[in-house]
Amino acid sequence: MKQEAKIILIIILLIFQALYANAEVKFSAEDSDIAKIMKANKIEGTMLLVSANNKEQHIFNHKRANARLSPASTFKIPNSVIALETGVLKNQYQIIKWDGEKRFLDVWNKDQNLKSAFKASCVWFYQELALRIGKDNYKKYLRLLDYGNQNTGKDITNFWLSHELLITPIEQLQFLQKLHHQQFKISPKTYEILKDIMLEEETESYKLYSKTGAATKDWVGHGWYVGYIVTKDQTWYFVTNIMINSMDDLPKRKNVTMQVLKKKKII
Repeated sequence: MKQEAKIILIIILLIFQALYANAEVKFSAEDSDIAKIMKANKIEGTMLLVSANNKEQHIFNHKRANARLSPASTFKIPNSVIALETGVLKNQYQIIKWDGEKRFLDVWNKDQNLKSAFKASCVWFYQELALRIGKDNYKKYLRLLDYGNQNTGKDITNFWLSHELLITPIEQLQFLQKLHHQQFKISPKTYEILKDIMLEEETESYKLYSKTGAATKDWVGHGWYVGYIVTKDQTWYFVTNIMINSMDDLPKRKNVTMQVLKKKKII
């Protein structure tokens, strides 16, 4: 009888696991609206768009949605969490002094805090954080955040840019969902600071929380636009990843996303 009870319990657990997996991802047919918008913008890529209640899930390009790619500057989201949770930064206003080295973006060439560096996607600031965080902390928190392949690579200041740390668009989406629902074991203060630095736009009808990323060499590679948008009726998570062939393609990361949100009557 005990053996039979164990078998029944195992079967029940397997059923619940299957149901949970299906509840997370129900993507089926390719979304024609996204396909048309991608084509109109003359770009290739993938986009995922999911409502907070999971009742609406849209996808274009399943294959790329499941391909592990360098997160590039979208890693600044978990990187900010790790810096705050390890005490490397006390808050979003703590200053790190500029070293005086001129970089190619003028906005980087000054003292930075977490809020300014996140907005400007300032690489040197986050590389300095990486030195202070250290490999052991990264390994610990990448596991805690269940982030991509969790590979910290050879260079602690570069692993999210060097195609060693990799994540799929679907994994990006799942990370954003857990983050917004505060399912990670991190402090309430960190969650609040993250919302503050991620807020990109605020209008009467929505709040947009986001981060861009570009994994390119000589402006050829791929680009990200990830985040969530809170409207009066619903919260929507989005992950857009497109092929980048020149600097002219960079604005399309957000442009395509906003066009889809308008097409779906979300904004």
